[in-house]
Amino acid sequence: MTEDSDFIEAFNRLIEPLHIADDISKEPFSILFKRRIDELGITQSRAEAMLGIEKKSLNNILNKEAKRVDIITIIKLAQFLNLPVDDFVKVYLQELPSEQIGDIEKAKKNNFIVQNFDLSQLHKKKFISSKTDYDSIEKRIVQFFGLNSIYDFAKEVVTPAFSRTKRSSSDLMREFWVQSALSQFKLLENPNFYSREQLIDLIPKIRPYTKNVKKGLVTVVKALFSIGVTVIYQESLPNISVRGATFVVNGKPCIVINDLYKRYPTLWFSLMHELHHVLYDFNEIQQVKYHLTGEPDLWLKEEKANNFAREYLFNEKRSKYILPFINESVLVREYAEKSQVHPSIIYNFYMYDSNSWGKFKNQMPNIDLAISSLNVNIWENESVEETTERLKKEIFNI
Repeated sequence: MTEDSDFIEAFNRLIEPLHIADDISKEPFSILFKRRIDELGITQSRAEAMLGIEKKSLNNILNKEAKRVDIITIIKLAQFLNLPVDDFVKVYLQELPSEQIGDIEKAKKNNFIVQNFDLSQLHKKKFISSKTDYDSIEKRIVQFFGLNSIYDFAKEVVTPAFSRTKRSSSDLMREFWVQSALSQFKLLENPNFYSREQLIDLIPKIRPYTKNVKKGLVTVVKALFSIGVTVIYQESLPNISVRGATFVVNGKPCIVINDLYKRYPTLWFSLMHELHHVLYDFNEIQQVKYHLTGEPDLWLKEEKANNFAREYLFNEKRSKYILPFINESVLVREYAEKSQVHPSIIYNFYMYDSNSWGKFKNQMPNIDLAISSLNVNIWENESVEETTERLKKEIFNI
């Protein structure tokens, strides 16, 4: 990945407009060449001999008829003219026929795609149908994000914590995931006023909705939307470990929950975790645009958010009380009802505390039941706009 990035960076520098002296920037190569041999007092034939370039090849270059010029010839001619290679390329490029300029632009565009997207992983996710058909890849990405140009992707992505060069596969997939979520929030544009006081009042009322596997989560999501907090479900992508995310868009909190661990209780824990960030880290997140739970973060302490989520769902005191009866499913269900929480959340915290994740897997509800209405299969849709239009109509009623 590092070598590819270095090559692409050098290539892009070469074919982008370069700063050269004004006195040569508008002069064709043929004039520069003629001026140089006059300065040296030699003929073209002697120049050909000096450079080791055949007469026919040089004439084709001078007459703008050369279809391809190899790098060695470019270096020789640049040295002959006493120009940096970059400056010579600038002079030569401005004389190329439009079809060759198009070939160069296509190569530049393809390299941009390779540099900014992990094509292997996007193909694995079936977001793109081919890893080598760059025209179709470009069309898919531009249409999906609603971009005017593929280059606009780099302008839109907000990555305050990561370098823009030499990025790994996980960096690229993370940026893609983040941009997909951010685009949804911008298009949804929650019209409701965000009220922190109303959020504080709502949070203690959330736990009982965990008991309704099919409709509980979507009911809470709608309630949060009505007080200015937008929550979406966005499927995870390969090579990233994001468990959830909090954004600030247009001054309002936005939350993403996903299916990283494929467990029903984790959906609720993720939601409560991110709500803690909304309540207590809003200003910090507003400065850096977003926070990803599960990824390295120098700003926020995740332990407090984890403790908050556990306290409101099923705190350690309750866990210790039910621990001696954890193998008695009837007693667990009774205590879950008394605690106004789904039994799977009790089992999930037990598995976390004892580091025995496989013991009560059969007590976990089918996650698909909980997210069926929220999961709009964004990676399968033609565009983010198509996704948000469905959310507006089916979930948020706007």
